[in-house]
Amino acid sequence: MLMVNSWHDHLVFLIDWDEGSKVGTVLTSARIICSKYTPLTQWSGTDEYVPDAEIIAHLLDEDDTTIPALLFRYDKHINMALLKVNIDLCAKIPRFSSDINYGQKILVLGRNEGLNLTIAHGCVHFMGPTTYERHHYLITGCEPSIGGMVIDFDGHVLGMANFPGTAYIPSSIILKCLDMWNKFQCIPRLHIGMKLSSIKFLDPIRVERIFRKCNVDSGLIVEEVSHGSIAEELGVRLGDVIDSMNRECVATTVELENLIMRICENHLDQGGAIGSSVDIRVCLFIRCLTAVYFYICY
Repeated sequence: MLMVNSWHDHLVFLIDWDEGSKVGTVLTSARIICSKYTPLTQWSGTDEYVPDAEIIAHLLDEDDTTIPALLFRYDKHINMALLKVNIDLCAKIPRFSSDINYGQKILVLGRNEGLNLTIAHGCVHFMGPTTYERHHYLITGCEPSIGGMVIDFDGHVLGMANFPGTAYIPSSIILKCLDMWNKFQCIPRLHIGMKLSSIKFLDPIRVERIFRKCNVDSGLIVEEVSHGSIAEELGVRLGDVIDSMNRECVATTVELENLIMRICENHLDQGGAIGSSVDIRVCLFIRCLTAVYFYICY
């Protein structure tokens, strides 16, 4: 696990290495090139990025070698970036695990100001992201270590530590993003025009009350509907509950993000284009909406 410097100090870890060219591909947070960050909400769209920023990688060898790193790809929404680094010796490529077990004990690897390895102990919290955070985040109880690996006790990578706070991007999202970067050179996503939270993480009293009134004990609660969005035009309102999309149940926002990414991938595989509309069947309580159109863009 290396350290890189640009607008911020970040950790990176090797995910691929070409023996012929001696070029390694490393994964980190897109905040490495973020020159202006809005701390109150990640949905504001006011963050500023500098793709041509100078990035320096510390190889952490006995000579304290530093070399330039090249920004290869980045995605502001997911908050991921890939860098290319020339290195002669390949480190061990980590193994990813897409399993999500709430309450599972985890380790978050980091480095301190002296570039020494740090290891924080925590667990995958039984909670979802706040309405100020992206839907694809999971939460740990560890100190922030932006770009560091979140691993289990067998050494499998469960995700990448991110900003803000103790959030991390799960491996299921990372692997799908890497796959779509390889296939489409971008990460397409649907603009659903809603902020959502999971019934799953509510206290049992609230879950029971929702079940009595709506006869549903799983799904996603609509916390906010974007003004002028297709969801608003179709009558989706605060407090509605999404039970499923395309007849696939969604219990958490991470499950929703994984489903949306599969829908985008299938749409492009079938000849769809970036910017085209996608027909999605959405089941809501108290009502049921069909043939809802969202837009695919990046």
